[in-house]
Amino acid sequence: MNRLAVICAAAASLALSACASDPQPMTSAPAKRMVTPPGGLWEVVEAMAVAPTGTDKSPYLGQKLALYETSAGDPAGRTCAKPVYMGWEAEAASMVGAAAKPGEMRPVMDVTCDGQAFATYMGMADGSLMTRVNNWALTLKRVPPEAMMAKAPEPAPAPEPVKAEPAKAEPAKMAEADKRSIVYLASYKNEQTAQSGWKALAKKSPILAKQEPVITPFDLGKKGKWYRLYGLAVDEAERAAICTQLGKLVDECGSRLRE
Repeated sequence: MNRLAVICAAAASLALSACASDPQPMTSAPAKRMVTPPGGLWEVVEAMAVAPTGTDKSPYLGQKLALYETSAGDPAGRTCAKPVYMGWEAEAASMVGAAAKPGEMRPVMDVTCDGQAFATYMGMADGSLMTRVNNWALTLKRVPPEAMMAKAPEPAPAPEPVKAEPAKAEPAKMAEADKRSIVYLASYKNEQTAQSGWKALAKKSPILAKQEPVITPFDLGKKGKWYRLYGLAVDEAERAAICTQLGKLVDECGSRLRE
């Protein structure tokens, strides 16, 4: 039996995200303790409607979110800069119903933001997480680092940045843009994942959020073609600020070897 297919019987009793309906009262308060978040990026890979939604396609499917000590996200696209993680154990049947073994206990992680409920996740035996937003029961799996932030196999001469032709009508603006220098962010196997990577990074960096991505194809011969993603910085201070804002999301931010 698909584990999501049996969620409906019990999912309404879970306080799973600030976007969900009000949680049902619990008969006894669980013993909570501070826990360390799992870290990394997570993606909603399965979505099952547990109540009428008016659509066959979940808006949360494919949504990616981070679960770090210094930042947290939820499937609705919200972010929290100062999350607090509390954990306890609950019966797996409260999430997956009859698909769980009788008495099987699973870890539960509660996320609060500024003292307010933010999200709740249950860790499953296969390493995935489960949560609920509104009328959708969601399964999340960790995004492999190489899938989002793939590294180039070896250093190579940096490609020349693509220069835009001067605009005749606005020479002043073009001169100002020329003062910015590129900042290496990450490399990807295709342009589509590079665009997805930019969206994830722009959510984390206010500086990048105001820019358009610079994506440059680079041929490594037998290693194949890669796509390098760059941001723009007006000076060294802004370059450092971008990499500080991205934190652990990228491994080689600002690498001169890739610029």
